[in-house]
Amino acid sequence: MEPETSFKNLINNTEMKVSEEQQTAKDNGKQCIVTCEAFILKRRNIEFNPEDLVSSSRENQWFKNERTPLHAIGQLLIKHNLPITRKYNSTIDDIKYCLALDNDIIVAVNTQKLYAEKPMIDEGVNHAVVVTSIDAKTGTVSIYDPEHEKGEVIPSAHFQNAWKDSLNYMVRVLRSVTEYNPEPINVDDISINDDVNELWEAIAENLHDVWAKQRMKEGWTYGPERNDSLKQHPDIIPYCSLKDSEKEYDRLMAQNTLKLVQKLGFTIKKR
Repeated sequence: MEPETSFKNLINNTEMKVSEEQQTAKDNGKQCIVTCEAFILKRRNIEFNPEDLVSSSRENQWFKNERTPLHAIGQLLIKHNLPITRKYNSTIDDIKYCLALDNDIIVAVNTQKLYAEKPMIDEGVNHAVVVTSIDAKTGTVSIYDPEHEKGEVIPSAHFQNAWKDSLNYMVRVLRSVTEYNPEPINVDDISINDDVNELWEAIAENLHDVWAKQRMKEGWTYGPERNDSLKQHPDIIPYCSLKDSEKEYDRLMAQNTLKLVQKLGFTIKKR
């Protein structure tokens, strides 16, 4: 099977088979993420079963009729032991850097903006495509689009305009875990409003309680100093009894979580 093989037909045929067996045609949904990941698995010379890809996507609800869930992109690659990272607010330079390392790149785009010069079937926002190369001289981006079953060459301006609708979301498929470079989403531009601010400390305390409960289930108890052999930890105490320096980690996690929710376009409202 060559790199440009019709993975779309392969996945569609498998999906029809599974749908008939399960009699659940209602969740056929968008399959671009499955097709993109099948494309990458083939490029990496990793054997896969199309029916397993479709079944896993169904079982984990990675098929959605209305739009592709961004966090679903890459999950099938993970199941095949490929390390991935995710990044919002990525740039063309980020893609160039990753391609130079021979990483595979999946991005989510708005197809109407992507094919502005030659309108095609509208797959909507968050349509997954694989970026295969960038040509600075011609100002174009080459992609594998599972909907069209072939490679496409897109003007860079159209690509970037289509990409921004997903907040420049990029999934990077690493060659090795040693390439990992954590890049959490920057939320410095987000402020927590008064309605949400009261959750800050509540979430921080709950984070500590969840951590402590899990430790206790694993056999850990309180001890004045951390002792891994005896499974003792000085922080297995009520949140209110922690030093402020110890509370700061939970507070930072809570604050960043609340900001991230807003950064990604969600709203928290008190009932």
